[in-house]
Amino acid sequence: MNRRPAALLFSSAFGVLMVAAAARPTGAWGLAALGLAVAALVAGLFVRTAAVVAVLLTIAGMALGDPVPVLAAVSGLAAAAYLITRYADDAATLTVPTVAGMVGFTVAGAAAGAVSLQLTWVPLVAPAIMAAILILVAAPLVAEVFSAPAADRDQPR
Repeated sequence: MNRRPAALLFSSAFGVLMVAAAARPTGAWGLAALGLAVAALVAGLFVRTAAVVAVLLTIAGMALGDPVPVLAAVSGLAAAAYLITRYADDAATLTVPTVAGMVGFTVAGAAAGAVSLQLTWVPLVAPAIMAAILILVAAPLVAEVFSAPAADRDQPR
């Protein structure tokens, strides 16, 4: 345990929030998984890998219950902050872009969970949308490879 006690306390607060937000609407099996998650939180004070186990057990506890979307979003946000701070070597890991991204995805997920549209055709269109996103993201990379001179492409890296 070579980390500062304040950093351990800070990350543990996110871990406790993660499990507490997941605990409300769950049954006996979910509470058992969350109890194991708390044990993994304690083990995470000594072994960083246990932090990942704590997050996975919290997800299992929520999956075994019927989570409220807002509480699930809070638990997910706390899980992200918990893992980032647990694996960080200093407090500068929670930067403004990191927090903005975490909060933005949390809000987007909570909004998606709050909207109850019954669109039966969405699973048919989803693969085409994902393929289009992949093409848009990969197009600049492919263009860069093919725009390089042939001598550069033939040499091993």
